[in-house]
Amino acid sequence: MDEIALFFRQSSPTSGLGRHRDRVPGLPADPEELSAIVRGLLIHNYTATVQGLRFSAERMSHMETVGAAAILDNVIGIDPAPLDRERPVERRMFGFCYHFALLHCALLRATGTPARIRCGFAGYFVAQRWIDHWVVEYWDGSGWVLTDPQTGRGDLTGDDFQDGVTAWNLCRGGASRPAVYGNGELWGWDELRGSLINDVAALNKVEVAGWYWCDRLHVEPLDQPHDELDMSLDVLARLAAAADAVDKLRNCVDLYPEFQPPAGAVAR
Repeated sequence: MDEIALFFRQSSPTSGLGRHRDRVPGLPADPEELSAIVRGLLIHNYTATVQGLRFSAERMSHMETVGAAAILDNVIGIDPAPLDRERPVERRMFGFCYHFALLHCALLRATGTPARIRCGFAGYFVAQRWIDHWVVEYWDGSGWVLTDPQTGRGDLTGDDFQDGVTAWNLCRGGASRPAVYGNGELWGWDELRGSLINDVAALNKVEVAGWYWCDRLHVEPLDQPHDELDMSLDVLARLAAAADAVDKLRNCVDLYPEFQPPAGAVAR
């Protein structure tokens, strides 16, 4: 695990803090304390709606932000206070689960903890449904710990969250029903395909939300099986599930470059 831990302790182009690196000294190294800091900087779009908060079109456009440095550009542009100072809800960056997970992962890496974000499905939002979601895994020295920086839930289990690789393999093997995976708009195979490729990309430290850019996934009907496409994704998922070294993770990308997000992809 030394090689894997080192790989995930180093920043990626999307998780690097860049011009904001000097804001890290003084922040706690404890993963859950960093998770709380992230919640004090961001507000989820659904939470804002429930609370009746109104944001300008410019502030709402922050939903498209990719990259931890760009997230902090937004955060600091709204309120230049130190990162560990909790903002009032109306002065937090408007985003979604991807932004919480990526910023938490970036701060973990910057403070010395190996971490990675995982795209998959949470089982704690809607009963008997798996809702698409991003969380964080960090290495505690003996194993990977799953935590949700958006909600503050820690020590997640397989009953709480399934990463995209796991969800795909369960559904393809018949152990789970595809129809219960998705969000408020779309359920089934398209959601499973998109979360799988996002999850594999994030394991290779290319952390981008959304899969609108992936022409290979544009099949009809979206929510139904597609033999040729799905067999390729079976191979991708099988390789990712068995990858216990950095070169094996990279092999997933080398074999199917069409499933790797291009430079400049934005969150959607």
